[in-house]
Amino acid sequence: MKNLNTYLLLFVIVAACLSCSDDDNSIETPVITGGMVSIIDSYANFNGENQSFYATNKSTDGQRPFNALTTDWTFETWVKVEEGTNLTEEPLTSSIIMEQRYVFSLYAIPANESKPEADVEEDIIDYNQPDGIGTKLIKVKADYELKYSKLANNSTDVELESMSTYDNENIVLSYGKWVHIAITRSSSDNTARFFVNGLLVNSSTDDVWISKFSVSAVNWSGTYRGGYYGFSKCGLRNVRVSDASRYSENFTPDLSIDFEEDDETLFLLNLIEEEMIDPLDNTPEMNVKGTYPYSVSLRQNNWASESQMIYK
Repeated sequence: MKNLNTYLLLFVIVAACLSCSDDDNSIETPVITGGMVSIIDSYANFNGENQSFYATNKSTDGQRPFNALTTDWTFETWVKVEEGTNLTEEPLTSSIIMEQRYVFSLYAIPANESKPEADVEEDIIDYNQPDGIGTKLIKVKADYELKYSKLANNSTDVELESMSTYDNENIVLSYGKWVHIAITRSSSDNTARFFVNGLLVNSSTDDVWISKFSVSAVNWSGTYRGGYYGFSKCGLRNVRVSDASRYSENFTPDLSIDFEEDDETLFLLNLIEEEMIDPLDNTPEMNVKGTYPYSVSLRQNNWASESQMIYK
C-alpha cells in the first residue's frame, strides 16, 4: 500500500552498561534498537489562511457528473484538523472541511465544553512489548465538533437542516488526529446519514436532504462566494465522491487502505505529492481517478508526511 511504505529513515542504538560490585561483575542493560518508520507517505497540508482545493462540476470532457448527485450519493474524506484553525458557528468564518455552494456544508465548530472526557489509547515506549510499543489510556476533552448542514438552493447561506457531533458523547475529536468523515444519502430508504470515524452521528428522512441541480464546484478546506472563505488549517489525505450510498450502518474506516475505485466512483483523489501531474496553466493539478476525467486545482497547499519511532 502506498501509504504504508515502512522504510527505515533513522536508526538509533541505545546501549548502557553498569559496572559495580566487589567481584567486578558487570550487569548490562538491554540494548534497544529503533527505527523511524513512515506511516503516511505524504498528504496535503493547508495553512488555514489562503489554501484550499476544488473540483469543478464539469469534467474535462464537458460532462457535469455532480448533477447526478440528487437522491443517492456519498462524499467522504480523511481530515486532520490542527490547533489554531478558526472555530465559529458560521461556515464562512469557521473551518470548512468540504462544501458544495448552496448545496451542503461540512465544517468545524467550537467544542461542546460540557461533553465528558473520553478514554483514548496513546502509543508509548514499552520495552516489555515485542515491538517496543505499548499503549496507555489518557483522558481527552473535545477540541472541536463537526457540523453538516443542508443549504438553501439559492444565493443565500441559509441552513435548512443540520446534523452535528455536538451532543454525541461517543465522538470526541482532538486536534492532530486523523478523522474519517462520510455524508451519504440513499433513495432506497429515503435516509441521509452523517458518519464520523464510522459512527453514525445522525440521520434524517426529510426530503430537504435531496439535492437540487447545481453547477457549483465542490471545495475542500475552504469555499467560494465570489471570493474564497472558510479556510481550514488541516491535513487531507483521501477524497472520494460516489453516486451511491456506501454506508447505512456503523463501520470501521482504515487510513492505511486507500479508497477503492469502482463503477459508483465519480471522483477519487489520493492527496499525495507523488500523484501530482504537470499543470497546463501553472496551477497544480492532480491525477484524478473515477468515472469522468477531471481537472482539479489545488490553489495552494504544502506537502507533509508522518512518521513515528518504533523500537525493536
